[in-house]
Amino acid sequence: MLTSIEDPIIEACKFKLNADAKDVQGFVRKFMDSPDAENFRLNVDGAPGFSIYDSRRPLEGLQTLGFEGAEKLKSLYAGLPRSPADDDETHEMKTTFADGDLLIIQSRENLPFSGGSTMLGKLRLAIYKAALAEGLVEPDLRHHYLWVVDFPMFTLENETDPGQGGAAGFSATHHPFTAPKSGSDLNLLLADPLKAKADHYDLVVNGVELGGGSRRIHNAEMQKFIMSDILKACYPPAIQNLY
Repeated sequence: MLTSIEDPIIEACKFKLNADAKDVQGFVRKFMDSPDAENFRLNVDGAPGFSIYDSRRPLEGLQTLGFEGAEKLKSLYAGLPRSPADDDETHEMKTTFADGDLLIIQSRENLPFSGGSTMLGKLRLAIYKAALAEGLVEPDLRHHYLWVVDFPMFTLENETDPGQGGAAGFSATHHPFTAPKSGSDLNLLLADPLKAKADHYDLVVNGVELGGGSRRIHNAEMQKFIMSDILKACYPPAIQNLY
């Protein structure tokens, strides 16, 4: 129902809005009919699916998921770990469902990391901005800090992110001098480089990157192997002689 992709990744997120189920339904309909939602309506991977939790309706408003799917989803949310920044009320809100909660489901291709935001990530931001404008959520004035780790070493090339100009079809996520994170990631460079993780990190606050860093490759042979055999980059002889 969500997509024609044979083996998709299915992702979901939940919003708690200051409205009852009927008003949330009207908000979603208005948003999806707006020009801001055109990219989501025409998404080649399939348009998003929306469910609104309503304890008065069959399967509590989650009937599009079926009984088994709805129970699995609620169980998944109930088992979410508690964030150090969450108080009791926030943690309960994140792990339970209440009338008017908006559930968004989006599919995408089951591909290696391709960079940038997923369609669900972009939709979450657009929904939040629209809900904020409608007064359905309160602005959060706190500072939320996050360390981002376990980046993949390599990213599939696309039309927007810069690459290294190699022939492999992917490029270094951070830069081509970033070291593998562990010995198992080093082994993956031979077996499946797109699954290897890099030893680099970012510090983010409220979605804005403050800074980052990485551990560099300090072995010349490994660096040459990544440049030539993995990224398949072509460099002038003067640069090749550095290796």
